[in-house]
Amino acid sequence: MLFVHSYSLSEPDTLLKFKASLRNASHLDWEKSPKPPCNGHRSRWVGVVCMNSSVLGLQLEGMGLSGTIDVNTLTGFPNLKSLSFMNNRFNGSMPDFRKLKTLKSLYLSKNQFSGDIPENAFKGLIKMMKLYLSGNKFTGEIPSSVLDLPKLKEIKLDRNQFSGRIPDFRQTNLQVANFSNNELEGPIPVRLRRMTATMFSGECD
Repeated sequence: MLFVHSYSLSEPDTLLKFKASLRNASHLDWEKSPKPPCNGHRSRWVGVVCMNSSVLGLQLEGMGLSGTIDVNTLTGFPNLKSLSFMNNRFNGSMPDFRKLKTLKSLYLSKNQFSGDIPENAFKGLIKMMKLYLSGNKFTGEIPSSVLDLPKLKEIKLDRNQFSGRIPDFRQTNLQVANFSNNELEGPIPVRLRRMTATMFSGECD
């Protein structure tokens, strides 16, 4: 007899598995929340963003969360567009978000992430429009893969410890770019000189 095993989880089970990777997650009382988490465009679970009765994103800000952002579990949401973990206590290296190909917005500002970001950290995220990494402890050069984000509109890397030069961004839709309060050097790339001067304060010639 042939047995067929399914390893895919329901959206509630996927969210609960993701929560298990977090620490200090008492604000996420998902176990007692009604199922399913989405009712049309309305969310019935704290921090879950919904559209068409499907999980579109997570907005888990200012909750004191720490632990691991389990990207592998998040791949269980085929329509995931936005992740915001701003103002929490996540630390360590940059998670590998390349597995989330549908991601349009990633907000990691005001955490305690540290270390160099790999050059290919954003490779293949061709739908990414907004990338916020402000107020962490990232070091090293700004990864060149940010230049491979064709739809990028906003990037905020301020208040880190990035060094080296600012890459020569060529995205025509780029509207907001903040590199201030890092350890960057060299001239501001020509295409970015239309930006407000404070976006480069304390670092560039």
